[in-house]
Amino acid sequence: MTELTDTDSASQTGGAPAPAAETIEQRVAAQQQAWKDEAQTVSKLATIFGPLAKASAHEDIAKLPALLEKVESNLRALPCGERGMALLAEVAEALRARKQHMQQYLAKELAAACKDRKLSMTVVRREEPVEVRIPPFSVVIDREKGKAAVRFARLTLDECAADAGAIMDAHDRAFVAMRSGFDSARFFEAALHAWQAARGAGHGTGDRVEILDFLPFLALQLQSPAFRIEPNAQNYRGYSRARFAFDVLQLRNAGGLRHDGWRMNLGVATGTTASKKNRTIFIEDENGSGEFKLTVFFAREENR
Repeated sequence: MTELTDTDSASQTGGAPAPAAETIEQRVAAQQQAWKDEAQTVSKLATIFGPLAKASAHEDIAKLPALLEKVESNLRALPCGERGMALLAEVAEALRARKQHMQQYLAKELAAACKDRKLSMTVVRREEPVEVRIPPFSVVIDREKGKAAVRFARLTLDECAADAGAIMDAHDRAFVAMRSGFDSARFFEAALHAWQAARGAGHGTGDRVEILDFLPFLALQLQSPAFRIEPNAQNYRGYSRARFAFDVLQLRNAGGLRHDGWRMNLGVATGTTASKKNRTIFIEDENGSGEFKLTVFFAREENR
């Protein structure tokens, strides 16, 4: 009797030889490669959405649409990029809702927040960017960008989102920061010594010293004891133009610009000097009334 070969058996059954069984090593390798491919796709998705995960990307809503377009373009160029489209649509919807909310409710919410804190609020400018006065600061609101700035002396103290809660928090921070460490007598004496030092250094014409030349000397006078002991950058405390304007306001509120036989005077900026904002400072009151000042000078009041 003749034995059947493998070929004869295959021909009799009408099929090809059965493939060798996949080994466990091959199965693991195949799954590993599938996971690697999946990881690469997920990693690319994460990279594409990286900019949108940063809070800073959502601060200026005028720039956000361009970023959304860029993310969408990158998703369309990525195999399986449709996996990120739903999340991108959520971001776009959140942007639309945020804009609509600002237009319809921000003014009412801000007024209500001021009322709760027993603060007044008056509208200074209705055109964009809107400006309101919440004493002692002004708040400039740019609804196109979704940003707000707390200002004094027409200089920015703090920036935040155009949201009632964020604006009130920024207002509180600015108020605490600007009032911290103020002492009327110390400030007056520091300003007097700074004026004398500036004149001694050759600044000014006659008794008048430009604020631009005066402020560096005042900043040194107002340093902490730690700076006097070790005058390095670590111990130095900055002193801004806005802080000087606010300190003048606090000095006036504390009893005026006279102290120990001296009077502090601020010369008004006129003509072309008034337009040179780096040389002048807008000295204002809590309600925003004021004028640009150019110089500072002190005078003796012997008979007072």
